[in-house]
Amino acid sequence: MRQAWQRRQADALAWRQQKTDCYRIFHGTTEGIPGVSLDRYGPMVLLQLFRPLVLDLDWDYLERWCQEQVGATQLVVWQRRPGQRPQLLYPEQAPEPVWAQEMGQQFKIDAHHRGQDPHLFLDMRCARRYLRHHCQGARVLNLFSYTCASGIAAEAGGASQVMNVDFSAQALRRGEENSEANGCKRQHFCCEEVYPVIWQLAGRPLPARARKRPQTRRVPVRQYDLVFLDPPALAKGYFGAVDVKHDYQSLFKPCLELLAPGGRILACNNLAGVSEADFRQTLERCAQKAGRPTERIRRLLPESDFPAQDSDPPLKVLLCEFA
Repeated sequence: MRQAWQRRQADALAWRQQKTDCYRIFHGTTEGIPGVSLDRYGPMVLLQLFRPLVLDLDWDYLERWCQEQVGATQLVVWQRRPGQRPQLLYPEQAPEPVWAQEMGQQFKIDAHHRGQDPHLFLDMRCARRYLRHHCQGARVLNLFSYTCASGIAAEAGGASQVMNVDFSAQALRRGEENSEANGCKRQHFCCEEVYPVIWQLAGRPLPARARKRPQTRRVPVRQYDLVFLDPPALAKGYFGAVDVKHDYQSLFKPCLELLAPGGRILACNNLAGVSEADFRQTLERCAQKAGRPTERIRRLLPESDFPAQDSDPPLKVLLCEFA
């Protein structure tokens, strides 16, 4: 971990200058201890262990190191094993939420959270950086928006309006908190599964079971200039499963149909078992069959605090541009 932090010194200086205090300090998969990650979120450092420990570690010592070297004030350690509830190893009780900042924007972070991230995906900073610089005047659709960090970045980039769509009311409530903290005025929130929303936006008729479901959100046909599409690797819902390995097309095609002329889709796939070449081919074929071939596709790589083992890191973010 000392060596990893030493390699990040130049980046740490740049992050401070950019008003960023949330980043990965140690990426165990490629830096020497698979199954271990150490992340900073403002005043808190979060250590997550995804494999059983074979070492007797001194948490007090590690916390002092984080205070002296990183500038954080508290350490939180979680043990996470497949099929088991996460176990808090340090301290005895999880601290209260903290606020961290990325490129000057504020995000509320929970140390105690059932997922692997405390409400902000650090590896997606590369996409948020793009949105902060390429959204002037754009109508942005943020799908699987989670806590709306990408939507907030898009507004900072000049988006004229942002629609955040997620099935989780809790995540959207946190997104509203984040939006308010950043003085956002152009954020909108839609609590619904993504499929019925993009079908309606694209002008497709809803299936009968959706029309009969009282709580199905109704949205008008509408075009967007930029779609941010960041689905989970695998999820089941009332309207069908999300499967980014075998059926990314079921999400991508409706996005093509609702995309305005000259629009862009920022398509993400975080499944390690899918290569960039395969993902790119899937998108190109889908666009070709839909009668709207891509003009250009380029990749946004995760930033330096997420070093990859090779030229094909697990997170793939492809910017697809259309006529």
